[in-house]
Amino acid sequence: MTIMKGAILSLNKIILDTDKLQFQAWRELAMYEFGMGLPGKMASQVAGLDRHQALAIILKHFNQTNANEDELLNEQYEMYSKVINGIGEEQLYPNAKRLLNNFYDHYVDIAVNDVDGHAKEILQKLKVDDFFDAFVSPLDDENPYLKASQELNVQPAACVGIGSNTKQIEQMNATNVISIGVGNADELKAAKYQVSQIGDLKYPMIRKVWEDNELDE
Repeated sequence: MTIMKGAILSLNKIILDTDKLQFQAWRELAMYEFGMGLPGKMASQVAGLDRHQALAIILKHFNQTNANEDELLNEQYEMYSKVINGIGEEQLYPNAKRLLNNFYDHYVDIAVNDVDGHAKEILQKLKVDDFFDAFVSPLDDENPYLKASQELNVQPAACVGIGSNTKQIEQMNATNVISIGVGNADELKAAKYQVSQIGDLKYPMIRKVWEDNELDE
């Protein structure tokens, strides 16, 4: 039997709430461009969406049909960068630090799926960047989980992946990375194992999930 050698994590809902940070940047963009902010209820409407999808919802909210979308996306990117500059260790999920320490203590190398291009900066602000051995982006490769296993120099089947949306779980399963979902059980039902929040995820259980699925291969 092989051993678990790699863990590939997303940031959102695993390390911190990037949906909240992104929405703050969208609110600032709306105030700057349209003279008014966004209602709090819209946070759930854009949560988990990519920036193009979120922008479409926001433009519909303001009845904007002729906006320069590329320009707005660039502005939001800059505003998101400014939001990140203001974060600190208090944004780190307490149980995330415990999980990172568990992986480190068991010689499991860690990669991050850098969805929005700011992972290194965010992890530095949270003072946990030293735990991570590789950074991969969905923009760089069709399947970031395959790329991450290559960067870690381990086979995909020797890795667990921990993600918070359906697409991430599908990508893990497509590469034989053992998938663990954090969030809504119905949305993440394709995951090999699922918990509602990161605090429910303990290292012994991750190890057992990996071993059970490794034995099924």
